[in-house]
Amino acid sequence: MFINNKKYNYSKWEVVMRLLTNFSLISLVSLVSGCASITQGTQQSITFILEPKETNCEITRVGDGNIGRISSTSNIIYVGKDKDDIIATCNANGYEQSTIKVVSGATGAGVASVLLDFGITDMITGAMYCYPEQVTISLEKSPITSVNATRESKTTAVK
Repeated sequence: MFINNKKYNYSKWEVVMRLLTNFSLISLVSLVSGCASITQGTQQSITFILEPKETNCEITRVGDGNIGRISSTSNIIYVGKDKDDIIATCNANGYEQSTIKVVSGATGAGVASVLLDFGITDMITGAMYCYPEQVTISLEKSPITSVNATRESKTTAVK
């Protein structure tokens, strides 16, 4: 066999084995690339536990704008995985507004894919990132409402 005008004494069997080995390695790298996309998916659900029950929240993400609304009766939102954090702005009558950041983090499968194939597919699809599955948001009573409630209870007591 001649390669670059040099003669090599490989048997046909050795040539076939080298080709199969190279093909197998290339196939393995191709199959493993995007492994978080395959095993973890590119979408996920986030369940919000809201206190008080009257709480309503606007869910936004930088670059995407408004991605949904949640309440105590409809407290699960489905989102595409992404490197950007999600912002939940929550309100309820008699309570102070609260803004919570839901932080995105890298998954184990995403980190592994970076080591195997630089994680290009998983970075593009967002599969290497993950949000917490459950987020608890508790609003604080508004001080104005507390003062009014105290006045009403005193008025009731006087009657």
